[in-house]
Amino acid sequence: MLNFPHLQLIKIVHQIFCAAGARSGDAMQIAEILVANHLAGHDSHGILRIPEYLQSIVDGEIDPQAIPEVIQDTPTSALVKGNWSFGQVVGNFATDLAIKKALEVGVCAVSVVQAAHTGRLAVFTERAAAKDVVMFMTIGTVDRPMTAPYGGAAPILGTNPMAFSIPNSKGPDVTLDFATSAIAAGKIKVAKAKHEQLPSNCLLDKNGEPTTNPNDFFNGGFMLPFGGHKGYALAIIAELLSGPLVGNELYPGVTQRSGIFIFALRSDLFQAKDTYDLALQKTIKKIKGIPPAKGFSEVLMPGEPEARTAQGRLLNGIDIPEDTWEAVKKAGFSVGVDIENIS
Repeated sequence: MLNFPHLQLIKIVHQIFCAAGARSGDAMQIAEILVANHLAGHDSHGILRIPEYLQSIVDGEIDPQAIPEVIQDTPTSALVKGNWSFGQVVGNFATDLAIKKALEVGVCAVSVVQAAHTGRLAVFTERAAAKDVVMFMTIGTVDRPMTAPYGGAAPILGTNPMAFSIPNSKGPDVTLDFATSAIAAGKIKVAKAKHEQLPSNCLLDKNGEPTTNPNDFFNGGFMLPFGGHKGYALAIIAELLSGPLVGNELYPGVTQRSGIFIFALRSDLFQAKDTYDLALQKTIKKIKGIPPAKGFSEVLMPGEPEARTAQGRLLNGIDIPEDTWEAVKKAGFSVGVDIENIS
């Protein structure tokens, strides 16, 4: 393992994407989000994505100079066309628009089409929570199908993630972000880079046999939904909200990717802000006041583990597997950047 301060990683990512043709401001958004994912403990959505994104530029699936635009607009809704800009840039654009409308009129629904891979959705929902806006966000199948439906013997769905953030003025925002597959695809990449095995009941090989070897996924294997029929049902909801509902098929591109569905509402929509804050703290205190089960030291709220991980990594740096670092270094060289000389 190698270890880097988070600010050094931000500089490295920023320089790579500037060299790849992105505007400096867009490159900084990508850098800050990828490193924020590392800080939260979700290395699956960090710098290991850089080679993938650079290849997408080469393949014409990402336009590094594209600018997102609003093509339908009402006081409570918007349709954002990302024009195949970076997913992080489009995600921030759409999130900020949803925040603005929710603060103005109370609620907002935003449809996003033609966006590249966004990564971890909680980055965007927490961006809203920081402005006292509750946000829900979901995406459907965005790459090759990689998850089988419940009762199916072949993949047809993506990881189809969902994220929620609820503002909490007295602590970490209450944030839930999960793939509806039994494991996120990025975590399979992390396990491969670390030469580790996966948990059982997550993955089948190309012959439909259970496996814990991450390499089997890249050799034609596929994932299962988490929780059987329950995870599958949530995956279907993600697929329908971010596909047929948002009008994704009306805006094709070089690659067929799902759209994004965002719903936002002001935290004081139903009651005064101070009343909301008091009610939230009362509920959190009641839940966290339950005695911990054997093997646990306390009851945590969703979002607390990530907040604590961020504190530690800000202080102690971010560990990067050597395989990941070598892949990023090679990607940097492909656009003329020697990341070893960036400090």
